[in-house]
Amino acid sequence: MIRDRWLAGTVLALVSATFLAWRTTQERSILGNHDRLLVEILLLWVAWAVALACLRRSGGRHVLLVVVLGATALRLAALTPVVPLSDDLYRYAWDGKVQASGTDPYRYPPTAPELAGLRDDWLFPDDAECERRGKDPGCTIINRPGVRTIYPPVAQGWFLLGHTLGASELEDLGWELFALLADVATMVLLWRVLLRVGRDPRWVAVYAWSPVAVLEAVQNGHVDGLAALLVVVAIALHGRRPGWSGAALGAAAMVKLYPALLLPVLLGRKPVRVVTAFVAVCVVSYVPHLLAVGWDVAGYLPGYLQEEDYVEGGRYLLLRPFGITGVAATLVAGVAGLTVLAVALRRVRAVPRDADPTVVVAGAGCLLLGAALLLATPVQPWYGLPLAAMAAIAMRPVWLAVPLAAYPAFFAVVPAGASEGAARLGSAVFAAALVAVVVAARRKAGQLALPGPPEVVRTD
Repeated sequence: MIRDRWLAGTVLALVSATFLAWRTTQERSILGNHDRLLVEILLLWVAWAVALACLRRSGGRHVLLVVVLGATALRLAALTPVVPLSDDLYRYAWDGKVQASGTDPYRYPPTAPELAGLRDDWLFPDDAECERRGKDPGCTIINRPGVRTIYPPVAQGWFLLGHTLGASELEDLGWELFALLADVATMVLLWRVLLRVGRDPRWVAVYAWSPVAVLEAVQNGHVDGLAALLVVVAIALHGRRPGWSGAALGAAAMVKLYPALLLPVLLGRKPVRVVTAFVAVCVVSYVPHLLAVGWDVAGYLPGYLQEEDYVEGGRYLLLRPFGITGVAATLVAGVAGLTVLAVALRRVRAVPRDADPTVVVAGAGCLLLGAALLLATPVQPWYGLPLAAMAAIAMRPVWLAVPLAAYPAFFAVVPAGASEGAARLGSAVFAAALVAVVVAARRKAGQLALPGPPEVVRTD
């Protein structure tokens, strides 16, 4: 009877979360009712935590069905004709279209006259629509239209595939549905990995129900969802197919560069094979573009690092309250990062030779990537997608406190721009995430207040 009550609580929390996911589609844009939108997103996180807590205590044969139905309902509710939080997918669509025309995506920025023939009414609206959006005539909805693309080659291949499959024909919604392909694949693979290592597959809900997956991997169509899928592939192959594991991580790094941080914990007992495959994928993916456009393949990356204040060292929000900025901040962050790396490697090396290292490696990956995000404090929540996927394998939902912390900081920066007030808020919320992670690490199961569900006993 008690278990039925917990299952009912899980369903009620999921219904609330589904309603909140739908509500985020009604605010239209972060530039509009951003305060209300932020409240709805934070309440969505609360519903996720309650649903997980109830799920852990639920029993019976219907539990896994609830996991699947909950994940499905959340994604259907979050689909929207106009993405509310980010305009990144417009650059995805443009890069895919440019490639389909036979032009290297790194050659020209969107506003280049050489690409004028590719402009359409969706990405380059007419003057009336520009005026409605509060922009000058001849505007575009592509972000940073005056600079070359920043996305690495495997991401570019993904954009070309999306264009070829007709994602742009449905505009925003088409690219959301295309992003859903990688998201569903991630959930299925997480399910299979948890079963293989003898863990309760309900832990897939850590990722599947998480607001960062629903809102960023699907609703806003971020390519980081593909990076998360490839990171899970790399972890699933670790110890079994080291070369393929390294290749998968290389592909993830060629979607978004930051998954490369996970390379040390995936070296295993055949590091040469892993590194060789990793480097080979990176080199092979870049060579055609390097031959075509030379060093312009760097795109807007140097400018982005400057824009985010990493070059000057003022971007480290957890260090700012202590007056540590500039070069000193970069050095402190570097030393802290190396210390965390040593701890992560120690955990991985402690795994017995005859044991499956998957869960430990995923936990070490959470530590490494989570610490990197806490040190660098990017306000983009979608950077936490690979972290959320690894947290499901490692059964460490507390790590999702990191992308959760990014939302208030993101909402403080985007509508009004960077400010000292936004920086102070960012310092506070990321500090709260750090405290949550440290408190969880001090508990026996490392799950905050959520003890783990019973392990699945394998009979095969």
